[in-house]
Amino acid sequence: MKRIVSVILICAGMAAFAFAAGDYGTPGEYLTWGIGGEASGLGRAFTGLADDPSAVIYNPAGLAQQNPLQITLQHVALFYDTMFDFAAVTYPVSGVGTFALSYLRLGSTGYDSRDNNWNTSGTFGISDQAFILSYAKDMTPWLAGGVNLKLVDESVFLENGMGFGADAALLWTPTEMINVGLDIINIVPPTVKLSDTAESFPITMKLGFAFKFLGDRIIPVFDIEKEFTQQDLKFMMGVEAYPIQDLALRVGYDETEITFGAGYLIKPVKLDYSISIDTLGITNRAALTLEFGGFDINLKADPNIFSPVGVKKNTTIAIYAVTKYPISEWELNIMNEDGDVVRTYSGDEKPPTSIIWDGKDDRGLPVSDGEYKIVMKVKDKNNTSIESGKETVKVSSAIPMQPGSIKLEE
Repeated sequence: MKRIVSVILICAGMAAFAFAAGDYGTPGEYLTWGIGGEASGLGRAFTGLADDPSAVIYNPAGLAQQNPLQITLQHVALFYDTMFDFAAVTYPVSGVGTFALSYLRLGSTGYDSRDNNWNTSGTFGISDQAFILSYAKDMTPWLAGGVNLKLVDESVFLENGMGFGADAALLWTPTEMINVGLDIINIVPPTVKLSDTAESFPITMKLGFAFKFLGDRIIPVFDIEKEFTQQDLKFMMGVEAYPIQDLALRVGYDETEITFGAGYLIKPVKLDYSISIDTLGITNRAALTLEFGGFDINLKADPNIFSPVGVKKNTTIAIYAVTKYPISEWELNIMNEDGDVVRTYSGDEKPPTSIIWDGKDDRGLPVSDGEYKIVMKVKDKNNTSIESGKETVKVSSAIPMQPGSIKLEE
């Protein structure tokens, strides 16, 4: 715990020392403005990590490493009736890849509209918004690619303009401790025309690194960004630490602001919060993410207590086995209290949705009374092995089990 807190304090000191004024006003800058509670808390240094739905903005290739179906929502109240909203849905498809659809909007209202005599004639607003369709897939076990197709829209008073663009990205994982991300933003630049003025979004390249130490409990991240205009290189950094499981503490900087943040996972809900300090003051950001299903191996026995000589003579083991790539082989083992395997079921390709165990071993003989652990292992076409958690069942033939509630003696 002391080591984790020390790393956070050191990074905070570096952030304060390196804090500097940033570059503002480039077309489409809102597309990278403080999106996602986790990324915001890391000073937007998220290209190499990219492990939540905001990867659609920072590195769409990161979607390939994400497991469940996710829905994320973010709303930020800024100054002078200005609001920022972000929403995204990610959907992994076994053997195909991960798709995502996202929407973001930066809008401001309450501007006075005046006629030629300078008399007020109501109010108007301005807004920038984008719709993004993303796709990512593992090209090899250590390299993933991702693309964005985006529609951007800008509106000022009675003027409105739209444009289309694209991003391309890679995520390289040479070891379990290192991620390297590359994102080329606006590789196909959107061009938006308002009145007689047309602006093209600049091509921007980001290179990011994430290092995972102490079993992923401390994760420093670093980003370098180069916009292909007259802007200088930008540097971003942060660190994420887990003092306890499912609780993340974060700190970072991105040359325009110092950031702090935290996140907590209570399945299926993940909450992320960040606070940033810049020349305009303090900004609070919060994001809510819901996670459903995804790639996993789960077992559920019903009933979890049965009697081979009673009414309930067997148990049905329900199997949920969804993997990123097609399953090539599987094995389900039932083990006694000593860890010895008494019954094995196995097969090729996808396993059945359920297996009925009658309380007998591989020889066809009844097993002894006691608790048994059930574990399933699967291997996919990429030769990746996945193991389920342990499901517990109890065999008790001391008394016949009759319908109704019967208390079994321990």
